Amino acid sequence: MLHMKIKRIKKKQAALLYLVVVFLSFFAQSFASHGDSSWSNKKLRLAVPQKSGRFSELVNINRDPRTNKTTISGFCIDVFKAAVEELDYQLDYELIPFVNATGQRNGTYSELIDQIFFQNYDGAVGDITITANRSLYVDFTLPFTDLGVGMIAPKGSNNMWIFLKPFTTDLWLSTAAFFVLTGFVVWLIERPINDEFQGSMSQQIGIIFWFSFSTLVFAHKEKLRSNLSRFVVIVWVFVVLILTSSYTATLTSMITVQHIQLNSKENYIGYRSDNSRITNTKGVISNLNFKSTNLKSFKSTDDYANALSRGIKNGGVSAIIDEIPYIKIFLSKYSADYSMVKSIPGTNGFAFVSIITSSYVFVRS
Repeated sequence: MLHMKIKRIKKKQAALLYLVVVFLSFFAQSFASHGDSSWSNKKLRLAVPQKSGRFSELVNINRDPRTNKTTISGFCIDVFKAAVEELDYQLDYELIPFVNATGQRNGTYSELIDQIFFQNYDGAVGDITITANRSLYVDFTLPFTDLGVGMIAPKGSNNMWIFLKPFTTDLWLSTAAFFVLTGFVVWLIERPINDEFQGSMSQQIGIIFWFSFSTLVFAHKEKLRSNLSRFVVIVWVFVVLILTSSYTATLTSMITVQHIQLNSKENYIGYRSDNSRITNTKGVISNLNFKSTNLKSFKSTDDYANALSRGIKNGGVSAIIDEIPYIKIFLSKYSADYSMVKSIPGTNGFAFVSIITSSYVFVRS
């Protein structure tokens, strides 16, 4: 469950949380060093982005129409509260939904950063990605989520048994049979004249299999005394060299073709849209040289599943590219049919945001 308690956070996450606590402490002290002597009595106004029902596991803003009370929850909120509890002093803060008068989202994440820069808020808590451009205007804590982006695809399109596909079933069986046959022929020739091929029945059977399969990596160390057995081994090693070279080339070409197909005219790639003109994920996709005409935007995990299940022939997509925290939420619901097939360090993870309040920040950065 994503709304985990601090005690259930893994060691890696706990270490990151500790660093977040350190940076929260630094931010708090930077407010005081800015010359505001009343800071200790000040309540920090922290904006929380509205997710509009999408990926509410991270941030969820729920307003009760009867009591007019707003409840803010989610994984990001839980991490922030756990970090605040670890501070060695009292931090007075207020979480304020970043919404307009009608309760709808008040702007994009970039616009939220602008509001913090203009000091309409003291900071922000939520699924806010660290970017180089945003760091020019606000400060970030260290990330508290996994870094990078990943690709989601149906399990059938990239399974763990792909290493068996370069050869057909008949060729695999024939190769295995010749491995054993070569070991048996060498044993039959060497057994009367070579002590290394003698011994109990179990030892001799072991020698047959060991010698034949060790030729796969050219690791056989038994000395051959017969020229006939040496000739057999020379021929077999040459065959093994051809087989391994063909296998490697075929497997490499299969993987390469998959990547080419993802960027073909007939293929479509999905990404997450948050109503921004340019999202972090779309920026990463543009760096991967995918054609803009092959991109489709989606807003929720259900949209992801629907597009992937339909496929490109029915107006869907072949894969979805998104930041890893969002992918993990998707896989928590649809792990039976989909998996993350690859990941790259394209983004810097989620972090909490603070205004730049002291020149000391620039000296240390």
